Order: sequence, then C-alpha cells, then structure tokens
Amino acid sequence: MRVLLLGATGNLGSRCLPALIAHKHVVTGFVRNSPKLRAMMSPALLAEANAIVEGDATDSTALKKAILDHDIEGIIDVAGNIVPPWKESLLPKIASAVRDAAVAVGKQKGKPLRSWITSHLGILEYPGTSYLIQDFVPNFASSQHQATLAVTRMVPLDPKQGLFEPLNASQSHDLLVGATAPPAWESTWLGSVPLIGPPLNAIYVCLVLYPTKYEAVADLLAEDLEKENSEWIGKKVGMKEKRRKDI
Repeated sequence: MRVLLLGATGNLGSRCLPALIAHKHVVTGFVRNSPKLRAMMSPALLAEANAIVEGDATDSTALKKAILDHDIEGIIDVAGNIVPPWKESLLPKIASAVRDAAVAVGKQKGKPLRSWITSHLGILEYPGTSYLIQDFVPNFASSQHQATLAVTRMVPLDPKQGLFEPLNASQSHDLLVGATAPPAWESTWLGSVPLIGPPLNAIYVCLVLYPTKYEAVADLLAEDLEKENSEWIGKKVGMKEKRRKDI
C-alpha cells in the first residue's frame, strides 16, 4: 500500500517508518522538520522511502496535495505532542486536517483511504459502565485526545535507540487488540474504594497494566494496512501486551 506517514520524527513514528517499509509498503513521510528526520534515519533507510514531504500537518490542503501527488492509499497519523494545559494542543487540529484531506481525496477518487489516527486509552469505554475511561481521569490528561483514536501508553524496546536502520524483516508483535473497550480489562481492588474507586482503578490499570512497546504498535499498524478488509476499520481501538493471564 502507498502510505503517508505523519510524525516520522516522533517516538512512534520513527519506528513506523522502518516497520512500514519492512511490510513492503511504499512510504511517503510528511514531517515538519526534514533535517531532523535525516539526522535520525540512516541513509539506507531513507533511500527505501518513496519521498519526504515537509509541511504543516494541521493544513488539510497541504495534506491533500501530498496524498494526490504520491497516490496515497492509506495514512498513519502519529504526529503531535502532549503539551501543558496552558498551551494549545495541535493533536485535534492534526486529526481534523487528516480527516478532511482523506475524505476529500476519497470522494475525488471514489474510494476511501485507510487511516490510523493514534491517541490514548482514555477515549475507549470503561467496561461495565456507560462512560469513557477519560471521564474518570483528570481532564488535562485526556482533553487533548478527544478528536483522535486510541492506542495505549508506549515505551521503547531500546531506550538508547540511536540511528534508525532498515529492518531485515518485519518484527512480530504480541499484542491483544480490542475495539470500543480495552482488551482484557481488569478491575482491581482499587475499584472498591468508596467514592474514588473507579478513577483510582482506571488510572492504575491504564498506567500499570496497559503498556506497549513502540516497535510492537508500529508493526501492528503496518501489518493491518496490508489487509484489504481489516476488522478495525471505523472503530476506536485499544491494545496491550499479552501477559500470561491474558492467554
């Protein structure tokens, strides 16, 4: 698939580039700072990319042009950072621009574009309730993600990762994936604490039981775009690493 990758200089995006290429996708990177990208990626890896486009990810017109210029069929949006509550977050603006550009091109071509737009676990449903997980956590920790889809808290496989190189082969992942609500949700004893139980349980479960590796998520996204009819199309999706008790 011909894929437009937004946010290739970020923690997840820098893993998505080699993962997409390893899965035989034709990748165009859309970044704000191309010199930064070139400093992070080896010449060998960049040589395997279709193109690098420098632009503003909040500009739907620029995104639409990149999509049309490179005949894009799918989009992975992992652009943007969490910012302090007193600063403006670009995450919703980027998600909106991606949506507008993808919908416009899909209508123009007569075929929808596949898109992954990433966020956090909080916009999924809190199992057993009629609320979202973010309803139980402080607003400043979740408000920036209300316009986006969901993945879990992520950490790097190698905290000292240096220059990114091509992968010899796609990396397998061991992730549980679920739509609407988090997969294999757990209710701990914290949930029984009077008055504050649900918020305590939500915060603990999200922070402690739902970490993933950037590399695993990157591989899952790249793998999913290989599928013509993915079961996750049109859904909010969460994931976690399998533990022994989840099997």
